[in-house]
Amino acid sequence: MNIGILGSGSVGKTLGKALVGLGHRVSIGTRNPAALDGWKQEVGESALVDSGERAAAWADLIVLATVGRAAEEVVLTAGVSNFAGKIVIDTTDPLDFSSGKPGLFVGTTDSLGERIQRLLPGARVVKALNTVAAAVMVDPSLTRGEPDLWMAGNDAGAKGQVEELLSGFGWKSVVDLGGIENARWLEALSLLWVVYNHNTNNWLHAFRLIGK
Repeated sequence: MNIGILGSGSVGKTLGKALVGLGHRVSIGTRNPAALDGWKQEVGESALVDSGERAAAWADLIVLATVGRAAEEVVLTAGVSNFAGKIVIDTTDPLDFSSGKPGLFVGTTDSLGERIQRLLPGARVVKALNTVAAAVMVDPSLTRGEPDLWMAGNDAGAKGQVEELLSGFGWKSVVDLGGIENARWLEALSLLWVVYNHNTNNWLHAFRLIGK
């Protein structure tokens, strides 16, 4: 596939490199293409760098990999029409550290995943990959166990395609929590991940559901 990634931080670059390794073509949309010159050279000819708008228009599937506070602005800048009919994997979390402690800027009655879906009524948004570190996203064996990955979205077909894509990274168990409203609990779960990380400085942990 042609996969557009909106976000040029560690998540976007890690996913981009891994997706190229699986045989996909990747374009990272960014405001600062020059900052990705080294990444592009490392990954090879199947890696492109462009504006967010052009990356979204070119892509068959789009990965939203920005920090949570920028996610909605990035989507709007990329152009809502460029998402129409496409699967959007939303890896973002509404993390908020303004109080000095880990928190969420939206939760319980809404979620960032739901906000993205409302911004993109013509797209099929799947919340996934938001509860693990970038390295674990593409190599779950780094946890030294068999973790579960979690997803939520309104379109069963889109979730099936996302699960197939994730299996290429080595995810053997992807738990479908149902509709996009359940992104509320996935985003809260990511906060639990963050708290444990802050307490232990362990970046390679993940969750497993026992008894499923």
